[in-house]
Amino acid sequence: MKSSQILLGTVGLAMLGGAGFMALTNPDEAAFGEFALQQIKAEGCQKVPQIIREQCPQFVQDNQAQVKKLILQSTDRQNFGLFSIYRTNLSTRSIVPNLPIFLDLPAFQLETVGMFGKFYIYQAEQSRTP
Repeated sequence: MKSSQILLGTVGLAMLGGAGFMALTNPDEAAFGEFALQQIKAEGCQKVPQIIREQCPQFVQDNQAQVKKLILQSTDRQNFGLFSIYRTNLSTRSIVPNLPIFLDLPAFQLETVGMFGKFYIYQAEQSRTP
């Protein structure tokens, strides 16, 4: 057997193993919900109006199940087997609908890739909701 065939076979097996590893570590929607919840507490709460900023992390913590449900309802997942793309459109008012109408609340459009058991936000836009 030629050394080039051995090298190609080794590279092929390594690529196959890498693809298998990626498929096994492609995080699911439940993991994304937990990741997004932590992002809201860490980053999203810093972007809400000052009047509610201090209570935001505790509110999210106390209402985890409902907030995760809203996140997942506001997210489209494309599963490519080796990785997944998550597109999320979420407004603060959808999480806390009873806030005063005069508050200028942020809305977020995020695109996240999930692979190797982790999530990476690669696009984030913030706008204001009426």
